[in-house]
Amino acid sequence: MPQAIDVGSILGGRYKVTGRILASAEDDIILDGLDQVLNRPVSILVSAVENSGNLTQSAREVATGERMSAVSILDLGTQDGSTYLIASRTSPADLLDLVVPTELADEDVYREPFFTDTLGTEIFGSARDDAPKGGPYVYEDNTPLTPAHQYPAVLPMPATPPPAALPAATAAHAATPAAAVVPPKDAAPKVTLWSEDDYGFINDDHNAATSQGRKGGTFPAEVLAASGDFDPAEDFDEDDENAPRTGGRWLTGIIVAVLVVGALVFAVSHIGSLINGGNLAGDTSPATQSQSQTTAGAETSSVPPVAPVVPPVVVGTTDVTTYVAGAARYGDQFIPRLKDATDGNKGTYWPTVEFSNDSFAGVTDSIDLAIELQAEATIDSVTINQIGGSGGQFNVLTNSAPSLDGATKIGSGSFSAPDFTLKAAPGVKAKYVIISFTQLPKLQPFVTYPYGMKIAEISIK
Repeated sequence: MPQAIDVGSILGGRYKVTGRILASAEDDIILDGLDQVLNRPVSILVSAVENSGNLTQSAREVATGERMSAVSILDLGTQDGSTYLIASRTSPADLLDLVVPTELADEDVYREPFFTDTLGTEIFGSARDDAPKGGPYVYEDNTPLTPAHQYPAVLPMPATPPPAALPAATAAHAATPAAAVVPPKDAAPKVTLWSEDDYGFINDDHNAATSQGRKGGTFPAEVLAASGDFDPAEDFDEDDENAPRTGGRWLTGIIVAVLVVGALVFAVSHIGSLINGGNLAGDTSPATQSQSQTTAGAETSSVPPVAPVVPPVVVGTTDVTTYVAGAARYGDQFIPRLKDATDGNKGTYWPTVEFSNDSFAGVTDSIDLAIELQAEATIDSVTINQIGGSGGQFNVLTNSAPSLDGATKIGSGSFSAPDFTLKAAPGVKAKYVIISFTQLPKLQPFVTYPYGMKIAEISIK
């Protein structure tokens, strides 16, 4: 057994071995570990020397999807001559399946006999050939014809001699090829250039004799003569019926002015009454001053002084569990490790023994841990970090002594994640913080029984 990996070893610089689960008949070992970077529990499989190749091959097949497995692989490496695999929390049976190689028979794998160049023959009814055969088809020019059946070249149409009885002009027309069209000689050009006259310009050289009709931009003389006597101002001045009416605007202005004057009179009269009836600024009688001083003193005395906030400092942890009379005290072997629950290091933890059910197998009603503080301090929050547990139930209490008698409950919770944080109400103070586990969480994985606890850290702020 060359495996030197055991409890306390660090794999890959981050995975700490925290427990030993089991060893197979072939010396494959399954360990319990903790990812110290992400603070989460992991399962570790250390294979025997003869199974190292199988473990490496299986890990690659699972990673590429060639092999189905319920194991979520996180890391793979070697240390001290042993090959190890890091996975998320998994049952030992699933982990040990990875050291068993998988082989596929060649006859079960379908192999294509050749490239499917002749797939078209099978589609159209005939069987596929045993091997691709070179055919006469040419695909470079996108035509299905073979080189022996190319399209003929385009030949010029033969000229048909004109009949002898036709006139010369008809014969000449018939002798002309069909792609050759002769335009008529008298055809007018399709584009006509514009002259300066078309733009309405009149040069000094032109005279009335050369200009025919009215040029663009000019008006007839009679139109200009008729428009010379037009005065638009006269018609607008005489149009009294269509003139805008201004009487309504004057009426609106007068009403607004009256309202403004009334508002000013009302404001001045009320301000004067207030000044005459009240005290002027700075005119304060001795009775008023004494009354204000008395009121201020009463308000000052009614405000309680703010108590100073004392941060909690953990001194130690004590197991104050009460067991049934006559029953063995479970977990005495783990009492020296109680300090690991409050040492500030999440890589260490305090475990309990494993129980067959979540009610402590009937030997007690609860497991109670009392965390002692250096002095009575203000409690803001309580955080519990645990490993591998889910479910369960616990209460958080405060007291002036390490006992459940007279303790005050400040909250409760259950494990649904590695970390649990309870926010206390404002003003909570205590000398002892007591965690009372009334129902055990379920462990995964476990060695003998599935119920127990692994408390990595309890921090109080």
